[in-house]
Amino acid sequence: MTGKFMAYVLSIISFFYILLVSVSFFMYMTTEERINDICFDAAETISTRGVLSEEVLEYVKGNLSCYGVYDLNVALEKFNEDGTLCYYFGEEQVSEKILSKGDRVVISAIGQNPTVFEKITGLEKSIASVKVAVIN
Repeated sequence: MTGKFMAYVLSIISFFYILLVSVSFFMYMTTEERINDICFDAAETISTRGVLSEEVLEYVKGNLSCYGVYDLNVALEKFNEDGTLCYYFGEEQVSEKILSKGDRVVISAIGQNPTVFEKITGLEKSIASVKVAVIN
């Protein structure tokens, strides 16, 4: 009788653990997809407007903060008139620069806090998104 009771308790615990892992995995995937969408929207706006404005950076920061703490990195590969390639890193250097055809802006967002899925399973798979905007 005790064996049946223990098996019953273990099966209920296993069921709830699998349910918790499944729900947290779908939350993880939804958050990852939304972070990718935010970075894609910013990259698309930059490539169509031709300028990385403070408005776009504030949009990205504001929407990322809804999903947790993210490290936002911005890099610019800019071609000068003499044909040399210059690299600019950080929001201060890249912001409000007029971009020309062929310039590339790289936007990356990396999650700083572990998600529920990572905590439950013990995996180290933080949410990250990297998008490249090429100016046409």
